[in-house]
Amino acid sequence: MARANRPEDTVEVAKLPPRKKKGGVSVKVGKLPKIMTAAMRRSASPLTGSTTTGSGGNFYSPELSTDFLELPQSKDEQRAYYRHFYDYDPFVGQALDQHEELPLSKLRLQKPLTKNKEMGKKAMRFCEKWADRVDLLSRLMSIVHEFTLIGEVWVYCEDTSPDMPDDVRCKLYREITSDGDLVEKLEEYDDADEREVNWLKKNYKGWSAVRCLPPEQIHQESFGFTDSRLIELVPDAKTRSLIERADQGDVQSQRIVETISPEIVEAIRESRSIPLNTDPDAGSFVHYIARKKSDYEENGKSILQRCLHMLVFRDKVRQALTSIASRHMTPYRLVYAEDMNEDQTEELREQVDMALMDPDYSIITNFQVNWEEIGADQRLPDWSWVWEFTDRQMYAGLGVTESLLSGESSYSGDRINLEVINTRYMLMRLMLQNLVEKQFFTPMCKRMGFVEEDEDGDMIVITPRLSFTRLALRDNSDTFDQLYNLYTKGSLSIDTIYDVLNLDPDTEHEKLAGEVLTIKDSTFNEALRGALSAAGNSVAEQSNLVEKLCEILGLEFKPPEEEGGGRF
Repeated sequence: MARANRPEDTVEVAKLPPRKKKGGVSVKVGKLPKIMTAAMRRSASPLTGSTTTGSGGNFYSPELSTDFLELPQSKDEQRAYYRHFYDYDPFVGQALDQHEELPLSKLRLQKPLTKNKEMGKKAMRFCEKWADRVDLLSRLMSIVHEFTLIGEVWVYCEDTSPDMPDDVRCKLYREITSDGDLVEKLEEYDDADEREVNWLKKNYKGWSAVRCLPPEQIHQESFGFTDSRLIELVPDAKTRSLIERADQGDVQSQRIVETISPEIVEAIRESRSIPLNTDPDAGSFVHYIARKKSDYEENGKSILQRCLHMLVFRDKVRQALTSIASRHMTPYRLVYAEDMNEDQTEELREQVDMALMDPDYSIITNFQVNWEEIGADQRLPDWSWVWEFTDRQMYAGLGVTESLLSGESSYSGDRINLEVINTRYMLMRLMLQNLVEKQFFTPMCKRMGFVEEDEDGDMIVITPRLSFTRLALRDNSDTFDQLYNLYTKGSLSIDTIYDVLNLDPDTEHEKLAGEVLTIKDSTFNEALRGALSAAGNSVAEQSNLVEKLCEILGLEFKPPEEEGGGRF
């Protein structure tokens, strides 16, 4: 940059000593002076004037460091890393399995809160049958697995139910106009809604499949000022090959292609992407769930993303130790004795070689010979500190504790850590409840007609509620004692006690109602004792049982006297 000369840029240079002329030639005399030069160098330009250049300091960028550039950069490479470490690293695999299994220990559907009890029971039965048919628990475990491992999941709900014919709600009329044209008209039945519900009961079974789409085949675009997304499915080569074989007449391929949606098959044949619907009320749809904190982020983040540095470092250490151990599989032998000349050394070498070839060979000497075996344990470096350091980093990155992975601890020692993990799992459950109730149950129940009007005049959909059993991350004995004390004081429902014991409250209530006044009733023995006691008193008062007992015992029986001294 051109700039004017400043006073601080001026450098004073010592003056040269005077020159003496000798023979017409100038000769320097005296010692050459020391010349001090500045750190800045000036270069003159006829257009820009003088410019100044300088040497700047080193700039550090974590994204340009060597270890960062070794990490995967594209999304596909990152997903491949995540799957690799989940499959082969016991630390990562165990931690992710616990994040997947503990929040989904047990699912339970609760009856919907509705004024129409009969319709609530119908909605409950419909959703229970659907959950059993699609195996809802395994579907949710797959969703949580993808959500934790990859950081985002595309849940695709497929609806293969047939479309309702027009003649279900309407009656077809044909008329001939004055011009002689045949005109068809549809007139809605008076009981059209009832006819539609009856048809749906017979033909509509809910979402036919719930699956996680492979992220490598998804093309997604999001926009800043709307929640709507453009999601397209890019067919893979395997599916394209399947359709090509079916078109060529392969029977097995044709059988599989018949189970695929015709729209998807047509799009693959035309070599174009398949746009996916995101509205659950419009049929088959895809729902996007991302593990991220900011709305403007394009993609979700895996739980392993912050652990990649440690995972790669641990893998490098493992490879180094494996290479060293491979080179030192055979132990070294150090055989020596004192004050041996060259010939004696060679003779001892031959004796040692003979002993190694023949296990029964004996070496006999009249002097001391030392034989030492140097194994791999003495040649490998002590890198235990590496595993201890990286283990602590992995615990923090994966959000688990050592006791949670190994189970070798008590509740009291990790109370705070378990409370934090329990809170995170509760948030995970809330996300799954929102997914199941709003994305799975609500569209199905709305289509089945399970709706009612609330106090404000709005139409609401009657859907069952998804609930979970209590997480077993706390001390059961202390928790149960506290809950039982609240129950005895009348401050807690018995249903909460059932949840602690992993029991279904509705099932237990039905069983208790069926056991009333039976031998299974807890108060049956007390009632039987009371009835027998009352019956015994009646027998003693209205019979001669007391006289018979007196005869047996040899006692004289005296009837009680009536009031007033009279006696019958």
